[in-house]
Amino acid sequence: MGSPLWSVRRVPQPITDAVGMAHLQTALSERVGTFAACFAVRDELGEIAQANADQPYIPASTLKLLTAAAALEALGPGFHFTTLVAAPSAPRNGTVDRLVMIGGGDPLLATPERIALDAQEPDSAGLATTSLATLADRIVETGVRSVPGGVVGVNDRYADTRDLPEWAAGARAAIGPIGALTVNDGYTGPAGTGPESGDPALNAATELSRLLVARGVSVGTPSSADRPGGSEIAAIDSPPLSEILTEMLSVSDNLTAEILVRELSAQAGGRGTPESGAREVGDTLERLGVDLTGTTIVDGSGLARADTVSCATLLQVLRLSTTPRLAAIRDGLAIAGERGTLATRLRGTPLAGNLRAKTGTLDGVSGLAGFVRSDRPLTFALLINGSFGESTAFALREAMAAEIAAFPSTVAGATLVPEPFAPVRTP
Repeated sequence: MGSPLWSVRRVPQPITDAVGMAHLQTALSERVGTFAACFAVRDELGEIAQANADQPYIPASTLKLLTAAAALEALGPGFHFTTLVAAPSAPRNGTVDRLVMIGGGDPLLATPERIALDAQEPDSAGLATTSLATLADRIVETGVRSVPGGVVGVNDRYADTRDLPEWAAGARAAIGPIGALTVNDGYTGPAGTGPESGDPALNAATELSRLLVARGVSVGTPSSADRPGGSEIAAIDSPPLSEILTEMLSVSDNLTAEILVRELSAQAGGRGTPESGAREVGDTLERLGVDLTGTTIVDGSGLARADTVSCATLLQVLRLSTTPRLAAIRDGLAIAGERGTLATRLRGTPLAGNLRAKTGTLDGVSGLAGFVRSDRPLTFALLINGSFGESTAFALREAMAAEIAAFPSTVAGATLVPEPFAPVRTP
């Protein structure tokens, strides 16, 4: 009798949410402190907490969310890159003058040694690859036994732009040489553990030659050149774009992101340049209804400090993943304690297996954008710019993610209203 039917003790959720929202707003603001930052948190009904959500900041690798959305929309989740091997003529008595390996942009082409190495790493285990050994097998299956002119690598699908002037020296070291024909991310050696190749097409031709020799084929000296004519001998497709994006988003693969912007340029009739590819990303997102106010897209990877994006824009891109065509964005994110850049982070915490997000880290930049569940699904984005190192970058975003996941349990609903009391009986 002490709690009437309209009492908030009987329906505490609106009050709990209101107090929880105020607490979360304060907690996130205190975490950010004096750093330049934005954050935005929402559920399916609307905003829960935000600060400077429309203000653009340096996004670091959270920019890859924009690259992924544009690629999915423009190319489709089932899109494949194709690597072709051609010859001047069909094999005659097992001999072709030369083999021409024509790059189609596949960023996941790898040797068996590299695939085995990646499978041992917590962040990349189980992710998609394209087997160069399978391509070698297919060549052998056509009857090729001798290639006196060697394997010629062709890298002409994209413009010959290996890096960008907007990348700092430290950022440049975080990506291999970009090209339409790369094996093992453009690094030398059977497992790609050697130095960066100055000619990724030649490196690819060298590795294919090595695998052919291991299969009993006599092969001349590998080389690289502009595309010579010939007919197809063998080919290999990459995994579908949806799986490529899982690799890119979860491990934050800079090379994959940069190849995607060049492919967007090529598909639109351009020369496969980063400049025209970046414009395609922006144009595609605008067609999808994303508000790019304040956004600057210089590259596909987020390595450039000239890139800018707002938390509000990141949230819009994340919400696009509710559509089937763009679902690979959500599906491909790193998972706390399980996969990608979060594979070894947050194990044994409530975020393990619960937080799915794109991380972003540069010197003085920390970003995190994705999904987490509290008592309901939440979408969030946060970007912090300032003067701090990597350990602080990690600690800041993970502490903020924990605050978001705790919403709205910061207060108990029953404490918001006094305990019911028994009516006083008068004699």
